Amino acid sequence: MSPLILPSFNIMFASSGLFGALPCPYLPTCPREAYCIYSHSVAPTPTATQSAPTTTASVQPVSKRKLDPASKDPVDAPPTKQIRNEKGTPAAKRTPIAAMEVAKQRRQIYDTVAAPVSSSSSSTKRPGSTTAEAVLLARPQVAKAAAPSTKPKSTTPTTASGPPVLKIDLKAHSKPQFRQAVAMQYYNEFLRIYAPLGNNGSNLATAHAVDQEKAVHTKTNQGSYRSLASSILQRLKKRPVAISEQDVGIDGDWVDIASAPAPEKNVWADVSKYVHPVEKLAANGYPVAIPEGGFRGMDVVQECERCHKQFEVSATLAEQDKDVCQYHDRRITRRLVNGERIKLHACCDGVQGSPGCRDGPHVFKEDDFLQLHHRIPFVKADPASPEERGKKKKHAVVAMDCEMCYTAGGFELIRISAIDHDGKTILDELVRPKHEIFDLNSRFSGITSIDGAKYELEQARELFLDLIDEDTVIIGQSLENDFKVLRLVHTQVIDTAMLFLHPLHTQGIRYSLQILAKKHLNINIQDGEHGHDSFEDAKTCLDLVRVWIEKDKKGIKIIP
Repeated sequence: MSPLILPSFNIMFASSGLFGALPCPYLPTCPREAYCIYSHSVAPTPTATQSAPTTTASVQPVSKRKLDPASKDPVDAPPTKQIRNEKGTPAAKRTPIAAMEVAKQRRQIYDTVAAPVSSSSSSTKRPGSTTAEAVLLARPQVAKAAAPSTKPKSTTPTTASGPPVLKIDLKAHSKPQFRQAVAMQYYNEFLRIYAPLGNNGSNLATAHAVDQEKAVHTKTNQGSYRSLASSILQRLKKRPVAISEQDVGIDGDWVDIASAPAPEKNVWADVSKYVHPVEKLAANGYPVAIPEGGFRGMDVVQECERCHKQFEVSATLAEQDKDVCQYHDRRITRRLVNGERIKLHACCDGVQGSPGCRDGPHVFKEDDFLQLHHRIPFVKADPASPEERGKKKKHAVVAMDCEMCYTAGGFELIRISAIDHDGKTILDELVRPKHEIFDLNSRFSGITSIDGAKYELEQARELFLDLIDEDTVIIGQSLENDFKVLRLVHTQVIDTAMLFLHPLHTQGIRYSLQILAKKHLNINIQDGEHGHDSFEDAKTCLDLVRVWIEKDKKGIKIIP
């Protein structure tokens, strides 16, 4: 650095006096003594004022550098900056050594105050400190867990209440945000249902919302979760408020005690008298005996179930075959237009014979019992035995429904649901088809994926056969298709489509389950956008047969 620049640099600092209280690091032989910005004087340490806290230990010099007591500040040395105390009056002039010692003492005091204070010394104040100073210096302490109380715990169980919060399960097949939203909707409905039960009802609403969502998640996979969750939510919205502490339960376990004044065993005591004759079952397409005869291979050319065109069946679905079929997915309805009753497709209001409004692959459904039997054999339930019925919990009455899809092998089972005479679920499983899937038929089945299916057809059928015997009455709507895909021969059947006959039944026209539910149960089913729910369909069939039996016992004739 040039001589012309160095003085101006030091003069800039000398005029401010920022370093005048610090000792020069080059003592005793400082080459810049005439214009050095540091102090070259040594004075005895002054007595600490009130602004500096006192300590019992004597002040020792921090620096071990040997200082020359004969050296003095030069004439042009910068003045030492005055230090003022809290009241604004000049404090005693401190030497560089004293300033450094005071700083050291302040650090020691800070560490002392910031350290955790024990309970025995918490009331003792540090000399020379104020309460405000201690609060500012003290570090925030983390609250420790309270010691366990010696008081006896209350015997009254505490139940969580308020909106449910689901634990995040990394193995869950559905997103945690969506599962939480489903649980919240269930919670709101349970709050309405359990409102007459007071605080206990609020607690039950929280617990049952969690249990209901868990039950849905356990029974489904990612593809069917939304459908089942939506169906159960619709049923909860239709459910009346609870009338007692016994009128509670999640969907599938809850039994409407208000609509069942008579014991269930009395309602179903002579249910066998309403079973359809074997001849009537055979006339409606039911398999009533194990098929016999020679086997022949499946025809390669089949008629499409949707557009009724002929097509060649292949083991796999090619890309160009995924949208070759144009069809209507809803039945034809009759509507009055300009005084004339015309036939329209309910899906798009297109007139009968108009081009289809949907695209998809060609599919087929085979009804030849013998060919079905040779590919997968039909079976029967075990003979009735009172000992076995009590041992294996065979049911006298079961309502069931199946969901099917289209594959390279025709119509195949993908879900089976069954409930007992109380309406409680006894079986609900997804099933893996044997052939490549062409169409999951989600518009009706409500299933968009079967990735979580654990069983094949024979395994799922064995689970169902463990619940019934030869005399078990099976209730359902148009079960002939269910028995075909299940490969089951059973003749103790009550079919709601055959019980509530349509006036034009001789022409093959039947009431849909949706119409029967609205007319005789005053409920709306199958009104969701995610397809049918096999549990809901089975429960509806059970309630329809119960209404029929109750009215028949009272001599009331039912007009279908």
